[in-house]
Amino acid sequence: MIADASSVVAHYFPEFPALYARKGWTMFSSIDRVYDASRARDRLGFVCKTSFADVIAALAADEGAA
Repeated sequence: MIADASSVVAHYFPEFPALYARKGWTMFSSIDRVYDASRARDRLGFVCKTSFADVIAALAADEGAA
């Protein structure tokens, strides 16, 4: 859903709204494109080191440490 980014992201990462809220962060209202790095991986061996899941896990870990 291009116009409801928060709901789409929450579908895949249900913990994200609470974690973002505690930080005072907001999600973009819309997402107009998603990049696929598979061609860079296949041709150049590029692999992203950090994913959105990694960011959410780090936020959750920070919450647990506080």
